[in-house]
Amino acid sequence: MAFHDLEALSPAAVAALADTCEAVVSAEGPEPATERERWHQQQLFTLLLGQSWPEQVTATVPVGLSGLITARRQRQEVMQLLTLLAFLEPRLDQAKLQVLERVATELQVDAELMADLEEVCRGHVLRAFGDFYRRTFRAMNDDGLVQGFARFILPALGVGIDHARVQQYEALASAPAGSFGAALHAYYATTGLPYPGSRKGLPYPYLAIHDVHHVIGGYDIDVIGEQRVLAFTMGLVPEQALLIALPALLQFQMGIADPLAASVAPKLKDQLDVDVFARELARGAATTGPIRDLHWDFWSWIERPLESVRRELNVLG
Repeated sequence: MAFHDLEALSPAAVAALADTCEAVVSAEGPEPATERERWHQQQLFTLLLGQSWPEQVTATVPVGLSGLITARRQRQEVMQLLTLLAFLEPRLDQAKLQVLERVATELQVDAELMADLEEVCRGHVLRAFGDFYRRTFRAMNDDGLVQGFARFILPALGVGIDHARVQQYEALASAPAGSFGAALHAYYATTGLPYPGSRKGLPYPYLAIHDVHHVIGGYDIDVIGEQRVLAFTMGLVPEQALLIALPALLQFQMGIADPLAASVAPKLKDQLDVDVFARELARGAATTGPIRDLHWDFWSWIERPLESVRRELNVLG
């Protein structure tokens, strides 16, 4: 299963993309790729483009790359691929990120986020995460920075608890057997996770859809399960894919903690399973229907059989 949009690239675009991949992992030559980087680079290329790695590549970003890769969706998926290449080893390399930022600027996709990664390299972690938060609050719920932080902090103090949502979640206990709602209820019952919007839970606008992706995708909540649901969500929403992914990739691959999520997702290092991640990216990209909207009102689907929901949304495998 590959990215459908990248499978449609012309031979010239495929060759140019391979050169760009090589340019990222080697910082255009001066930093030879490690054996692990080279292996995973070729695996990612094959998995996401559905094509073999070319026999000859040049470690240079080709002139006119944006003229060969013109569709917005293709450019977004290219940036997902190239960003993963910068995370193959558990350390950020500023020279590689500078190449990545140049490509993002040419393709007009998430260049500001690449600049944030460079800030992390310079040791300005709080500054970078502050920008991630600002962009996430705006994209997910049209919140400003202060309002977004307030949604995370105040419920623990007993303020701003979403009692109506909590009652909706509690009512899932009576959902029909085999339904999406029954599966969502079982997710909270078996994991012990608090409901979004509750006093101990994270804010509904930011967490509810993540939990829904866990259930519809069939993902566990261990390290691999969280990687899989992260990649799946990236594939679902290419416009926000890197904004969603970067804080988590920093946390479990680079050991750089997200200050807001550290209590529920402690920092790890070198946990990225590249093959699993690529397959779930493509799985998310293959879906159809309202699941591709981060603001999907999934409650109208609650009583439907889970397998029927998966089929209608084209959640494969």
